[in-house]
Formats: sequence, C-alpha cells, structure tokens
Amino acid sequence: MRVIETTLDEDLSLFSGYLRQQGIRHRIFEERGQQVLEIADGSQCEVVRVAYRSWRSGNLKIRTVAPAESTGLKRSVLAVARYPALATVVLLALLAFPFTWPLVDGRVTLIASWLTVIDLSSPTPAPTFMQLLREFQPWRWVTPIFVHYGVVHLAFNCAVVLELGRRVEFGLSSRGLLILVLVLAVVSNLGQYAVLPNPNFGGLSGVAYGLLGFVLARNRLAPDERCWQLPAGLAGSLLFFLVLFTTGITESFGLHVANGAHWGGLFTGAFCALFHKRGSGSKPRDVEGPS
Repeated sequence: MRVIETTLDEDLSLFSGYLRQQGIRHRIFEERGQQVLEIADGSQCEVVRVAYRSWRSGNLKIRTVAPAESTGLKRSVLAVARYPALATVVLLALLAFPFTWPLVDGRVTLIASWLTVIDLSSPTPAPTFMQLLREFQPWRWVTPIFVHYGVVHLAFNCAVVLELGRRVEFGLSSRGLLILVLVLAVVSNLGQYAVLPNPNFGGLSGVAYGLLGFVLARNRLAPDERCWQLPAGLAGSLLFFLVLFTTGITESFGLHVANGAHWGGLFTGAFCALFHKRGSGSKPRDVEGPS
C-alpha cells in the first residue's frame, strides 16, 4: 500500500533503514517523477506516516548504521529470508535432481521411484487414471514437480518459478504461495496423467505456468499493484512456447512435453487468482523492485 509520495530530491535511504530496523516491509520506487514508498502491511500505514512526519520535523533521530559489505552469500541469505516458501520449492527441486536425472536413460533410483506419479520400478502395468486415484498415494500427485530430466530443463523451470514466485509470495504471502504451489502441482500432474497416462513425466513447468496464470489474472484485476506487472515479453514468450509445444512439433525431435500439465496449471492459476483479496492471509513479504 502506498504511504508516502515525495520528490526525487529527498533522500529516503536513512528513513528506509529505520523502517527495516522496525521490521516494516517496504520498497521505494520512482513513478512519474516522484518517489513512492509502499509498504506490504496496510495496517502499518499510520505508524509509517507518523514516523515520517517526526523524522522530517527533526523529532525522530535516526542513527546511521554503516552497511556491512554485501557479499554473494549475504544476498543469498537475504533472498531466502524474504522468500522462504519460494526458496523451499526450488531447493527441493535442486536436491532431487541428481536422483531423477537418470530417468533419461531409463534408470530408476530409489528416490525417483517415490517421486514419480507411480512407482516406475514396479513391473505392473501403468494404472488407468481412475485406478491411480483409487490407489490413493496423494504425495505422488505433488512430487513429480521435483522430477527433472536435464540441467537445461531444471534451470529453465527454476528461473521462471523464481521470477514469478517472488511476485506471488510478496502479493499473497509465504503460506499462500505454498498452498498455491500444492494446488497447481496436484491439478497439473493429475491433468497430465489424465490426458496421457504415461507416468514418466515431471518438472516445475506446470507450476510455472500456474504462477503465470495467477500473475496475469491479478494484473488484470489489480493493474496498479506493481508486483503483478511482468517484464515486457516474458508472458508473451511463455505463452508462445506453450502454444508451439502443444502443436507437437517437438516430438519429431524426441522431445515430449507435458502439455496437459502446462495448460492445467495455467487455467488453475488464473482461476485461483479470482479468490485472492489484497491483504488477505498472512503478512506479505518484501520484494525489491519487480519491473
């Protein structure tokens, strides 16, 4: 929520440091020739305004604290602290990767056998969709999102999820992002198996397209909220590849894409966005200048 609008000449860095010391999530950005200070929790608006007026009048003295040297490790720790839910999802995918990569060569590791939608090490035929539901191993409806078949597959999915997920975690909350990821995982994985009952599939791309659908829908419903504003070309390129892959053009090169998971995730994410109200759930996290 916007709290302060002031000129570009005013240095808000000291006041920003004070707010961070108070645990107030916020960001400062330029818009139409002005500086805008926006906070994540609307209930803190009056506290911030009073502190700002006191600081401007000289009644609030803020000590300058020398910033510690910003290292790569420190930036990583800060990023994890800001987006713990997103970091958890990506970390699980990275940890699972060494055990799922052998699936490319038809080798099923013990861990991979627990992550795929059915146990690929079992000699029994793949069940039908209804049989899969009746077997009721619900963790398998989620865990295929941590199965990746190569470095490029993993890197691309993680990059998209990081870009979109940080926006969702800021606008929705950490708990909200985890719930959304679980819903998207279940729908995209079961949707893929319903369309094509081949159990050897996986990846975060269904979740990625679900996050895309959520962000695009929220942008239409709340266009003034910057966290839902995507970089130019990102949404267009992702949707272009979605349509392109659906044509089956990649199959002639031996690349089989889980289109059911992609479409299922996209529409589910957009549908879930209709039920989100700003300020609902737990406190949103800070995000640094999504463009």
